[in-house]
Amino acid sequence: MQRLINPDENDLHYQKKEFIPKFLSDGQIDLKYMLEQMQDLFSDHVERLGAGEKMKQEASFFYIVMRMKGYFLRKIHPGEKFTLVTYPVAAASIQMYRYTYLLDEKNQPVFYHISLWILMNSKTRRITSTKLWNDQIHKVLPDLDEMEPITDEKLVNFPIEDYTFQKEDDYQVTSSDIDSNGHMNNSVYLKISQERGMKDDIQIFEIDFEKECFLNENIHVKTSLDEKHSLICGYKEDGSLSFKTLIQHW
Repeated sequence: MQRLINPDENDLHYQKKEFIPKFLSDGQIDLKYMLEQMQDLFSDHVERLGAGEKMKQEASFFYIVMRMKGYFLRKIHPGEKFTLVTYPVAAASIQMYRYTYLLDEKNQPVFYHISLWILMNSKTRRITSTKLWNDQIHKVLPDLDEMEPITDEKLVNFPIEDYTFQKEDDYQVTSSDIDSNGHMNNSVYLKISQERGMKDDIQIFEIDFEKECFLNENIHVKTSLDEKHSLICGYKEDGSLSFKTLIQHW
């Protein structure tokens, strides 16, 4: 793993802010709130790098996260304060990775997060090249290619065939779930998953976003629980898979 630093505020490679976690009534850390804070940090960073709203409108694209995975290195407790840090690495032809981590008050890492992104054309809603993004970021960060990932792990499509579902229910998308891209915000998929998983503390979560969900759409959710894992899968009204989340507990 790359050494996780508390960067200087003026280092454009990174974006950081103070983070105080919220907790649910069952004592678990609120993953939806945590992801919302990370999303705000991502947005602030791309704005700072010149790849934010103006560039998105001019080039007719928006950012889509395809997969993400988070690791807690230890349990997090109420009252703790952290520094949340994020940075990207150079993009491949049609995808890019962004890394995020939490440092405690002693600058020790307690959590890290990997996310895999694409750019989607806002007119055709098809995947578009990352060349424009890469060119812009290299103008600001000419040494971007030297930035190293937190880990060499690559996010891949994890299998679900070996799981048996014990519970099924439905979730209807509301107006408060919709983000600026016109579909359900990524944090809501994580909320749906956490609500249906085991109530033990979460060590690792991984989520694949397969198909977008939209306002008033009904998502059929299936849940599988075993001794250490929770698997939650959401299906669209046509029966196609929308998302799948695998949670490992301490």
